[in-house]
Amino acid sequence: MDPTSKKNLLDEQYRSLTERVGVAPSLYSFLKNSPLNEWLSPLLTDGPWCELGCGNQSIFEEGDQLLSGLSLKKDIFGFDLSSVAIEQAPHSIINYEQADCSHLIPKGPFSFILDGHFLHCLSSMPEVFQTLGVISNALLPGGLYAGEVMTSHKSLSFDHDLFFDHQNSVLYQEDRPLRIILEAREWEGLFNDAGFEIAFFLCQASIKMIPCRDRTQAMSGDPECLRFILRKLQ
Repeated sequence: MDPTSKKNLLDEQYRSLTERVGVAPSLYSFLKNSPLNEWLSPLLTDGPWCELGCGNQSIFEEGDQLLSGLSLKKDIFGFDLSSVAIEQAPHSIINYEQADCSHLIPKGPFSFILDGHFLHCLSSMPEVFQTLGVISNALLPGGLYAGEVMTSHKSLSFDHDLFFDHQNSVLYQEDRPLRIILEAREWEGLFNDAGFEIAFFLCQASIKMIPCRDRTQAMSGDPECLRFILRKLQ
């Protein structure tokens, strides 16, 4: 799907919402706990931070509940492809901006970039690899890029209105690509090929990630969660 069509679709989805999208509990837990929480504290004063795919409320709005001292940091940015999501955002302690982060991440370079379930919303391995290059270019040397992505497993299954292209690892709804769902080893290969140092890489089979917006209850066949922390080499 081209960026304009994807943006229009996201804008339509956000217009239909009656409230802001809540923070993903798994992502909150990842940032709140070891090792990421401890690694982030020294980066509070080392440069700006951002969240990619922040939707209409960045997880950084949690402030000191997420990380001590975060509420005092003024150089935090939330980027999303949807301009409607950015309009709906609270615009309190976070600086929100519409951006296509698969091509350019403004306001950098950053000491920390958070993936707000953004990377697996791309629709091909070449697009993911290109975007990882964009992310690397937006990081300061030694900066961290962390997030969660969907991974496939042997019992992977989907809702009846979804189709998974196993050859290209892309999930479709009708003729529209929704996201890419790779095996853990494929994510690892992409991270290495993009020149990152993998500082943390953990498959969380107990965490199921719902691949569509049509339900809120996870099922056993849903993709599993891969948590990663990548460092840009000096």
